[in-house]
Amino acid sequence: MADVLSVLRQYNTQKKEIVVKGDEVIFGEFSWPKNVKTNYVIWGTGKEGQPREYYTLDSILFLLNNVHLSHPVYVRRAATENIPVVRRPDRKDLLAYLNGETFKRAADEILAEAKKPRIEDEECVRLDKERLAARLEGHKEGIVQTEQIRSLSEAMSVEKIAAIKAKIMAKKRSTIKTDLDDDITALKQRSFVDAEVDVTRDIVSRERVWRTRTTILQSTGKNFAKNIFAILQSVKAREEGRAPEQRPAPNTAPTDPTLRNKQPIPAAYNRYDQERFKGKEETEGFKIDTMGTYHGMTLKSVTVMGSHPPVSELEF
Repeated sequence: MADVLSVLRQYNTQKKEIVVKGDEVIFGEFSWPKNVKTNYVIWGTGKEGQPREYYTLDSILFLLNNVHLSHPVYVRRAATENIPVVRRPDRKDLLAYLNGETFKRAADEILAEAKKPRIEDEECVRLDKERLAARLEGHKEGIVQTEQIRSLSEAMSVEKIAAIKAKIMAKKRSTIKTDLDDDITALKQRSFVDAEVDVTRDIVSRERVWRTRTTILQSTGKNFAKNIFAILQSVKAREEGRAPEQRPAPNTAPTDPTLRNKQPIPAAYNRYDQERFKGKEETEGFKIDTMGTYHGMTLKSVTVMGSHPPVSELEF
């Protein structure tokens, strides 16, 4: 069923004529009474346990016809004609929706859509009934009755034969797939293949040929003309008997590495350098080595000074 508020919005945005005849409001092929309730909730209702109240078609249509009036004047005129008033908090949002400025309303204002009845083909219904009847008949045949079983031999009793038959039937039911399972599996596979085809078609439609074997052979980053022309000129000159022109090498004067200015290397600090400039004032002219040591010498070598002089620390 069409929503009266949606139809009113459609006629208002498209500037179609709305016919009011008596207590009926006619929208083309649809018509509703004036006092029919729309699905737009009145502000302030439906809270704290109060029931929800909805605006009537007559009140919303009266607002559209007097939208140019200020709200106090509109309220007085509606009270004069005994028509319910659209409250001020709802006025702006309701007019925006009816004029097509907004496309959505609050969640509690939208009526739940009625489920569409499933239209089934008569042939499909007949096939389903036949399939169900066949399954029921098969189930009846699977029931083992001991009264209908006759003894096959004296060694096997009737109860044992019934147990074996029941076991065989149970095994068949567990191993053989039903037609319903086959239909569900085929439907799942078909939907999966259709989804893959749609995705592949979308990808192929967005593909673009970027490079071909012709464009790859065409180099745009390097020019070989200069090198190739130089080789061709040298080959042509060799065939004509002329030697290729040799460019004079740049005249660079040899430089002698010994002529370079040698920078003096600063000497490292040595605490014994001061002894070289001190002289022999301490020994009064005697040749006495004040820096000598007997470290590492035996007593015999110390007594024989002529053959084993003391070792100076400066030699280390």
